[in-house]
Amino acid sequence: MFVGNGFDIHKHSKDENLILGGINIDGDGFEAHSDGDIILHSLCDALLGSKAKKDLGYYFPSNETTPKGISSVDMLNKVLEIIEIDKLKINNIDITVLSQVINISKISNSICSNLANLLNIDKNVINVKGKSFDHLGVIGDGTASACMALVSVENA
Repeated sequence: MFVGNGFDIHKHSKDENLILGGINIDGDGFEAHSDGDIILHSLCDALLGSKAKKDLGYYFPSNETTPKGISSVDMLNKVLEIIEIDKLKINNIDITVLSQVINISKISNSICSNLANLLNIDKNVINVKGKSFDHLGVIGDGTASACMALVSVENA
């Protein structure tokens, strides 16, 4: 069994669409070189970490080598190739969105369903939850939101 964890944080932007777990959501998006999907970014890092394959920035640096506005779904698909997902079984995924402005409880079922579809796994092995920051720091004041992901995989 292999375990990986991931983390991502982005500053909110009124000029960008909010995308979480590959789904367009009502709300302010994120300033980012890509679409800023903090859930998929942290999940990608967790998947890469589970197989000791560096981090997302190694494969998709925030510069001219990565297309501006790249879809995080496209990034996830590349990560799945890198870790050779066809040789693995995902045991479970646990995701925590850290935000004062995103109410994850209202959208977690949709996100779990979409992640299950993207990964071709049972939705029941995916957990998405949220935590607020009680108005502390850049997350608590609504300037930014972050995400942590943990994944467990084993050889198929």
